[in-house]
Amino acid sequence: MTCRSVLLAAFMTVTLALVMPHAVFAQSAFSDPGAVTGDGAPGGLVAVESKVEVGTIEPGTNNSMIVQFRNESGADIEFKDVKLFPSSNVTAVVMSDQCSSEPLQAGAQCAVVMEVKGLQSGAFRVEVLARHTGRSRLVTATASGTVEATSEDTAKSSDIEITPNTVDFGKLEASRPIIRSVTLRNITSQEITVNDLFIDAPESSGFSLKTDCKSLIAGASCIASIVWSPVTKGPTSGALVVQHTGATSVATAIISGEFSPTTTEAAKPFPEPVPGKGLLIASEEEIDFGSEIESQSSITVSLVNIGDAALTLSQIELSGSEQGLKLVQTGCVDNLVLEATEACPLTVSWSPSKSGMVIDDVKITHTGARGILVLPVRGTSIATVNVDSKPIVSVVETVEEVVEGGKTITVSKPAVEEDQGPPVLDGYSVTSLAKRNAIISGPGGSRMVREGQKLRLAGHIWTVSVTEDGVSMMSGKNRVLLVFDRSLSAPVSASSSGSSSSGSGSTTSTPAATTTAAPATTTP
Repeated sequence: MTCRSVLLAAFMTVTLALVMPHAVFAQSAFSDPGAVTGDGAPGGLVAVESKVEVGTIEPGTNNSMIVQFRNESGADIEFKDVKLFPSSNVTAVVMSDQCSSEPLQAGAQCAVVMEVKGLQSGAFRVEVLARHTGRSRLVTATASGTVEATSEDTAKSSDIEITPNTVDFGKLEASRPIIRSVTLRNITSQEITVNDLFIDAPESSGFSLKTDCKSLIAGASCIASIVWSPVTKGPTSGALVVQHTGATSVATAIISGEFSPTTTEAAKPFPEPVPGKGLLIASEEEIDFGSEIESQSSITVSLVNIGDAALTLSQIELSGSEQGLKLVQTGCVDNLVLEATEACPLTVSWSPSKSGMVIDDVKITHTGARGILVLPVRGTSIATVNVDSKPIVSVVETVEEVVEGGKTITVSKPAVEEDQGPPVLDGYSVTSLAKRNAIISGPGGSRMVREGQKLRLAGHIWTVSVTEDGVSMMSGKNRVLLVFDRSLSAPVSASSSGSSSSGSGSTTSTPAATTTAAPATTTP
């Protein structure tokens, strides 16, 4: 080889080295000449499926979607970050990123799991953008589909969807509040603040609102409760208004209802049970003494608390005061507390003050359901009862000797008069009274009694004492005074006094109403 040839070969070698700055790699006869390039990554990082079709999703539901990537280079590739870019009618967040956990080896695959939530009906798309250390530095994939339309879906005019968009309370017959709830949902991909939420309706409509909706992130919801308490009869309507920071600024829903009350019925004597309240009822709906009453009568009814809480009998009283009726102050009394299922006796006594029908009521005020119980009192009398001659029951004064400090002293207990309860000699009265003798009349007929006499009457042994007021009957420590009503005595004239001077000289007072029962020949 000549010197010229050597110089030409050296020049070509230097020229090739300047033209091809990168190193040249050796290849075997079994490898693909285009599989490996100078950087070791002919395709780098690619999406296994660049366009993922996910089909149809339901609005308001969360759906999981997967996008996969493959390393087609000859070296490991490290992911920097993964970002999602959804369309306006859906939201998307990364739930699992397997690609960023460790470098992706050559030929290996990894997956990114995202959660997509439908907001509005229509086609949607989510772009997945990943940064990496490969030659291309960026890789993308697209997940697309459709948010299906529901039966309530219409052309949306606001960024906040109100479901249902029409609140119909229907036809209401009972005068009781009704509650309907609506859902407010942010159907955009941005956070929205609710500035104001109110009901636009006339004051007499009876609508009110309860809610705590303040701020809604993308796809979030809150509940607003509408309470309707009817005020006037007939149809009524209004609108639920939502003012917010979204692009449309306002959202509305229609509210309607009709109040058609039924015919009012008379209140029943006893109300229906109310949870957490006492309920007072009586064993009888009416206190009926019957007809042809000619003496003192009493009827007792039971007042029962059948509620599930205690109640207090605040006051028990009669509506009238001149009928001869009286409430016996035993059993059911004012301020008595009745626990659940407890009862007390209520006794009404009637001493007719005049013949005829009695019409009165017992009013019982309490703290249970309804707060008052009224029991009608009815009866018819054919005779009157003279309360002035009613027996008076008392306890005889007793004397006791008590030893105190070594001395014996006498302690006396005064008599205690009682006019409550039925007396021992109920039904007996004095029809004639003298200084030492008297005639008493009772269930067994009339009889004469004398001062100091002992007799058996009404099953007891009595000692008779004739006083100016009547006849005092004593049995043991009990004493009963049969009062003589002098207002019914017939006046004694001078002639009649003179004609009877030949008698015993005693002055006799005989009631005009009882002269037939006590003839003059038997007057003491």
